[in-house]
Amino acid sequence: MASQNSEQLPFFKDYYSQDDIHPGDRVAVLWAYQPRAVDEFTLERGDMLKVVGIWDDGWATGLMLHERADEWEARRQAQRDSGVSNTGGPRDSSPTGSHGEMKAFPLVCVCLPEHWRKTIDGDGSTDSTPSGAGDGSTNEH
Repeated sequence: MASQNSEQLPFFKDYYSQDDIHPGDRVAVLWAYQPRAVDEFTLERGDMLKVVGIWDDGWATGLMLHERADEWEARRQAQRDSGVSNTGGPRDSSPTGSHGEMKAFPLVCVCLPEHWRKTIDGDGSTDSTPSGAGDGSTNEH
């Protein structure tokens, strides 16, 4: 987690979009992560977190939300289809609560939820596999 030498930042540049991530924002998990310390979250693709603090070492602290990224997407799409505007009232106080325990997570594993679907759909471009490494469709013998 954030060491004593880390400084808190007012925002962080989302690795997967041109947007900034701020404390209070929700983020969706793109890449699974296994914790290496008790104060870190186990992350699964589709989990959602509320950012509480952002640190200069590439980590953030936050709360795990009950809502999943695909549920967030469906709710957002339903609001758009019904013509409900997002401008009335505090949107971040959504009906989905958190699991309560604040832990750390690596920012490289998350993105803003509005960019989640297109990032995982374009999985190959942000994957760590070098291009031309084979897609597994040939030479499987």
